[in-house]
Amino acid sequence: MSCFLQRVVIPLLIFTIATPISMGDFEEVSESRINDSEISRYLRDLCSDTEKSKQCWKIIEPEINRFTDTDIRNIAGVVIDLAIVKSRDISDQLNQLYRDSGNDALKEKYRSCSQNYYDANSNLDFVRRSLNSGNFQEITSVVDNAEEELKSCKREFGRESFDPAHIRNRNKEFRNYVDIVRTATNRFLRNIDRKA
Repeated sequence: MSCFLQRVVIPLLIFTIATPISMGDFEEVSESRINDSEISRYLRDLCSDTEKSKQCWKIIEPEINRFTDTDIRNIAGVVIDLAIVKSRDISDQLNQLYRDSGNDALKEKYRSCSQNYYDANSNLDFVRRSLNSGNFQEITSVVDNAEEELKSCKREFGRESFDPAHIRNRNKEFRNYVDIVRTATNRFLRNIDRKA
């Protein structure tokens, strides 16, 4: 009889205890998937408000894991972080081009644009700190300043300008990031205004 208990009853007890635990895990996974789909929907909607929604989604989709919820402030913060990383990448590339170039005119353009990206990065960092601190008054004008830095670099590599490193393309790419930041921060600021 005791052998029967060991072979049948004990595994049955283990099964009945383990089943509710694993079902609870399943429910958590399901909630997480629903939350992920809400985040995805919100981010697609955010991209639809940008000037170039397809490019926005190409930027956002590979980074979707960084978005943990649909809180407007958190989403704006992640978007700003993505833009800061991109501006640093471009600035680093410009600094390397400056060091490697033997053409003095190009060197000056690379140096100037690198400074523009450094300043744009500082502006974006200010916006991120403003979001975190609750000091929202200057966010719009500082995002505008970041865009002005981008335009200054764009002027360095105008249509007729020699551009072997395709900086114009990098400027267009970064312009999409700034547009996403502008859209996300504007949504956040509108939400704040509604609550006030």
